[in-house]
Amino acid sequence: MEKLISSAPSVAPDPSSWTNEARAPAQDATAMRIVLIEWRIRTGQEEQFLEYWSKRALVVDRSGLIAEFLSRVESPQQYPWITWEFDERWTTFVNVGLWREASDFEEQIGRYMDDTRPPLAFEAERRRRVMVAPERWRVGGTGLPMYGHMQVH
Repeated sequence: MEKLISSAPSVAPDPSSWTNEARAPAQDATAMRIVLIEWRIRTGQEEQFLEYWSKRALVVDRSGLIAEFLSRVESPQQYPWITWEFDERWTTFVNVGLWREASDFEEQIGRYMDDTRPPLAFEAERRRRVMVAPERWRVGGTGLPMYGHMQVH
């Protein structure tokens, strides 16, 4: 999820040390949490942000992370059913993280969040974030991707 951890080491850890082994889901399926972060990136600084997110903002212990997707917002001109309004002064990315339990997110990411720090150089405005608790859900016939994106550490 939001992996802006200034206290994290500046050197990326060895990916072979990451915990990726499958672990049992939470006993209570309602324990799963979804974290959404709206990133507001300065126009022209998108590549710097993507580089940062992919290689410097790390989730080292992924044992409680189900999946995480950093996504660029699609165009309402192309998809007129989009009703969310985004400011055109910046490029919006939305990070969606699925976590086994809130405590997993808090332990790995949440405890490092510090809104007293200024936004990073590529941020046009401070990011917004929310944690949501599923009330109802559907599971489809297609699974999540089996591997992370090749440019993400």
